[in-house]
Amino acid sequence: QQLLNELSSYNNGNELAVSSFSISALLKQIAISYAASLVDTNIEFTSYIAPDLPFIDGDRMKLKEVILNLLRNATDAVNAISLPGTVSLSASCDTTSSQIILKIHDSGCGIPKDHLADIFTPFVTYKQGGTGLGLAIAKRIVTAHHGDISAESLPDSGTTFTITLPTYR
Repeated sequence: QQLLNELSSYNNGNELAVSSFSISALLKQIAISYAASLVDTNIEFTSYIAPDLPFIDGDRMKLKEVILNLLRNATDAVNAISLPGTVSLSASCDTTSSQIILKIHDSGCGIPKDHLADIFTPFVTYKQGGTGLGLAIAKRIVTAHHGDISAESLPDSGTTFTITLPTYR
């Protein structure tokens, strides 16, 4: 069932229900619910959402899906090392390029360098029980928003995913 749902999400990843919305309000809502999900865990969550973020044109629900997926992956990565760990979410606006820059960082297990090149490829997974579609869906959705998603990682030091989104279409 999960695989069928993810296949549907992947196939429809570039079909957007576009509206103008406050990315700041969306991120604050996500941060609050994510922080609540970490109660009674050994994960410390921090967030910084710049106060001056402009409205963006995009699919609010699909961007929420991307960010929640990255936060879930961050949680899994921290839990994989079974030590106290951290997850952070930050959002700022690069006024020179008119882009929103979102970063999700974790202090988890990291991604080996030889795996980084294909983490966004459909059906490629290094996660126990993973379908290999989560990051492929995220990339498809971000690309449909004329944005970009990338990852930097060091094994045993954590991972940072960076999403850039234009403030207008």
